[in-house]
Amino acid sequence: MNFFKKILQKFITSKVEKLHQPQEGYEPLLAVKFLRQIITADSKTSRVIMWQADAEISNVKLEYKLIGESAANFGNVIADLFEGNFIYSCTLKNLKPESLYKFRIISDNCATAWQNLRTAGDGNFQMLVFSDSQCIDYRIWQRTATVASKNFPDAEIFVVNGDLVDNGQDFKQWQKWFNAANILLQERIFVPVIGNHECYDFNWLNCLPTGYLHNFKLPPNGIKNFGGYFYSFDYGAAHFFILNTQFMEIENFNAGMKDAQEYWLKNDAAKVNRRWKIVFMHKSIFNRPQTDFVDEAKNYFLPLFDELEIDLVLTGHLHTYRNAGKIFEQKKSPRGTHYILCGRAGDQNYTHEPESFICLDIRADSINLTAQTVNGEILDNFSLSK
Repeated sequence: MNFFKKILQKFITSKVEKLHQPQEGYEPLLAVKFLRQIITADSKTSRVIMWQADAEISNVKLEYKLIGESAANFGNVIADLFEGNFIYSCTLKNLKPESLYKFRIISDNCATAWQNLRTAGDGNFQMLVFSDSQCIDYRIWQRTATVASKNFPDAEIFVVNGDLVDNGQDFKQWQKWFNAANILLQERIFVPVIGNHECYDFNWLNCLPTGYLHNFKLPPNGIKNFGGYFYSFDYGAAHFFILNTQFMEIENFNAGMKDAQEYWLKNDAAKVNRRWKIVFMHKSIFNRPQTDFVDEAKNYFLPLFDELEIDLVLTGHLHTYRNAGKIFEQKKSPRGTHYILCGRAGDQNYTHEPESFICLDIRADSINLTAQTVNGEILDNFSLSK
């Protein structure tokens, strides 16, 4: 193991040990793993906490406190059994905006260490953006996550824009992904996006994204049969739409998603009361040579984004970074929606470009985007303003 990998492993191990430090009056609750905070529709007042265990945890509960107050609160914990693994979730509500809480998981005479939970406000914030973290060797994704976390320690929230894992039904890959992302997951809010690889079974045939849907309890969209497939949330001065581009993969198993998503998107956009409207979705609007639009973009997404006056769209899938600029009515334009194609965060290298990530600095009057590689090269830096 080279020097960088030794330092990386020591850093990740220390984060895991922090979760399992002995607490006064309690033994370490070693059963808890893959602790994560998941986005909710309004992160000013709510949060979803999730974790996993190899076996059922007895008398499990989640205790949380507002920093500076002694009163203990307890959330309702729900258990879900999937592929022999117990996946736990707890939704915390009625939290105070722009406040710091601490929480821990308790089981009988065992407990995890206290973890921090910071609720959102209406002010400026940073967001890390990754795409295509799928790997054969998830130490590559771990390196990307670690470099981004160190370079932008103040980022409150992060997104992986589809193809989190190489095979969405392989639970071992999910475990490797969670282990590699540990540095990001424990004290940042996670925003997942479905990609085509979340819709592959063990035979590499299309299937429903059941692994993804079990691993992440996501904001409700109110659309029957498509809970978790697409959703939205507010954060700071922005409203985010998390869209699903997997029409081909999903249609034969759960028909009607394209029409359902369009109906939901138009209704959701009509209620937005934030300055910025930002879309994350997996597949690019371009074909691989990036010289023409894919049919789904021409006939579905581009007209919708023009109509709804979306400010910024970030996609993935092609494993390369590109800034397409503003497009309106399918042409380059000084007005319209700005399109960014995110590079890869994992080891699936089709373009011989290094792994990269993006930091969005979102303010009421501007968005600054910085894209850089794990080697420190700045790929792009620009601002949008209102």
